[in-house]
Amino acid sequence: MGPSPAALRQTLGSAARLWASPALHEVGETWWLACSGERNVNYNVAFSQSADPDVVTQRCLQPLLDLARPAIVMLAGPGLATAQKLVEVGWVDVGALPLMTRAGPVVPPDGSVVRELPPAELAGARALLADTYGLDDASARAAVPDRASESGDMGVWGLYDDDRLESCVTVVVEDGLMVVWSMATWRRSQGRGYGQRLLRAVLAHHAEAGVSGSLLQSSLAGQTLYRGLGYAEVEHWQLWSRPRWVMANA
Repeated sequence: MGPSPAALRQTLGSAARLWASPALHEVGETWWLACSGERNVNYNVAFSQSADPDVVTQRCLQPLLDLARPAIVMLAGPGLATAQKLVEVGWVDVGALPLMTRAGPVVPPDGSVVRELPPAELAGARALLADTYGLDDASARAAVPDRASESGDMGVWGLYDDDRLESCVTVVVEDGLMVVWSMATWRRSQGRGYGQRLLRAVLAHHAEAGVSGSLLQSSLAGQTLYRGLGYAEVEHWQLWSRPRWVMANA
């Protein structure tokens, strides 16, 4: 039997140390806070799985208000019962995203050039992310920080075709799982299987190193890719934000 949903929720929060500012990253028993401090709503996040309304107000909402940056509060499990506290201050439900896991072996792709990026090549991964998700330079640097290539339990990986970086992914090993962040392929190159081949190769590499499985929170658009690689949905998390923040990021 694998980790419980409650444990997986906290693992994702711990793995957010990749892109959160160290001063703005904290993981409690039933909640976590992970903020970059940049102005992209997706990189200032608080999460609660506690039914105690004080947790969502004091540990999630208030720190984000103090930060004064666009942000999201995510709720799952018992934490869903505290949504009214967010409604009362004008936050709205902006959708839900799946938490997904996979376990078991994966066959690495044939004929693909996949390797870990050194520090000198991180700028290419940031440019790719900016193209895929419309990130500004500061947010792209938060998503792929220098420390991602300086720590043994993190890494930025790329797939190359004719020496061109076509797809990238950033991963963190946390609680024995490979946690996936910032999966991206150039918009001009999407639909060619680059992302699938890249992730298969990185999964195979980490499995060989003894990592037992993988964890990620998928975008709606990414679910088909991940399901095709053997990921399964654990649950959906509810996302709450202020309307103007989400509209500005659309």
